[in-house]
Amino acid sequence: MKTLPILLISTALLSASPNTSVILMIGDGMGPAYTSSYRYYKEVNTSRGIQKTIFDTLFMGRNSTYSKNSVITDSAAAATALATGYKTDNGYVGLRDTTDLEPQTLLEYAKEKGYVTAMAVTSTLTHATPAAFLSKGHHRKDETGIAKEYFKKNAKGKLKFDFLIGGGEKYFIEGYADFNVTAKENNVTLYRNGYDLNKVTSYPFIAFTANDYPSFAIDESEENRYRVAKMTQKSLDLMKNKPFFMMIEASQIDWCGHINDVACMMAEMEDFSRAITLAKAYVDTNKDTLLLVTADHSTAGLALGDMIDKKDKNISDEVKSRSYIWYKDIIENVSASSIVIAKDLSTSKEINATFKKYTDITLNTKEYKVLSATIASNKEKKLWYAVNDIINNRSNTGWTSHGHTAVDVETFAYGKGSEKFRGFMDNTDIAKKIFEVLGRKSKK
Repeated sequence: MKTLPILLISTALLSASPNTSVILMIGDGMGPAYTSSYRYYKEVNTSRGIQKTIFDTLFMGRNSTYSKNSVITDSAAAATALATGYKTDNGYVGLRDTTDLEPQTLLEYAKEKGYVTAMAVTSTLTHATPAAFLSKGHHRKDETGIAKEYFKKNAKGKLKFDFLIGGGEKYFIEGYADFNVTAKENNVTLYRNGYDLNKVTSYPFIAFTANDYPSFAIDESEENRYRVAKMTQKSLDLMKNKPFFMMIEASQIDWCGHINDVACMMAEMEDFSRAITLAKAYVDTNKDTLLLVTADHSTAGLALGDMIDKKDKNISDEVKSRSYIWYKDIIENVSASSIVIAKDLSTSKEINATFKKYTDITLNTKEYKVLSATIASNKEKKLWYAVNDIINNRSNTGWTSHGHTAVDVETFAYGKGSEKFRGFMDNTDIAKKIFEVLGRKSKK
């Protein structure tokens, strides 16, 4: 009789399934044309076939992104849907519908279950997407108010996060009487060394990659160009076989889209692709892990290619025979964002030489006149757009707007529970299914 309880305990232990860890990766603004363009950017020799990217190998389906009050969502409402399973109005984070109800987020539920919880982003840590996982009821513009939410304890008296990596230290400094003291009182180590994460060996901590908004990948040093990948690898290294929930955002894909900067966007997609590849490799050796990749919305209506001008004497007969073309080599030769190029142009006395330095494009008469007039107008944003217009026209890259669109976005999944995400669903369904993977019973 005395052996029965031991047998029952042993059987229970053997049959109990371990907790499933979740890596949720969000490509902000990454609509389906972005993953297509990245595929063709990597390889356009159609004669031998186009190689699949990491996105193609993990593809599961697509999801709708509309918000509570608009067919076209913003990042705050979309992130709230992905974090909680509920729709809200554009502009607001962590708020259910238009009421004062504040639903539990995936990160909060995971922490309640004893998981390690973390976020790593290339925006400010208080930007719309990360804010939706830790903040309640704020407008996305109130980044200082959002920062104040991050040190609020849960019902068990614990911080909701174990570590955070991203920009925006200024908002924490503004939000607390003495942020250094607040961090120390909560046993949170602060790092202010950008993407140099070698000194980080344990948590809790916050690693700030910038005082405000981090630079674009294309404008970073070679060492830090793949910073989403670097943050992903460090975050995974810190887990040490513990169950965890991690949200990683390639935030600046969206920002490049907003200014119609295709070269900038491609650099961000390359970084995100490397990060996803690292996460997939982790899942391959840690079977009780789900990798889920998606976008919060699509940005700016990206389109690839146009008809070839067969009257152009500079184009070979072989190229003319293709009928349609997208000149990816134009994009490959761009070495900085339009923001950096415009800044240099605004003070340059040699417009042609300066533009060619960054793009390898020799301006024609019309392009030169447009740039000269725009520089003279002294309107910074207008000059960004003028720079991008030249690169987009030369490469046959199209954009419908500088804002978001209502296009459905893709769902990618791998590992334990990935079959749940096959087919078409709404973005709120993604959160609901991740809750199920984490162990919460679905609400009927």
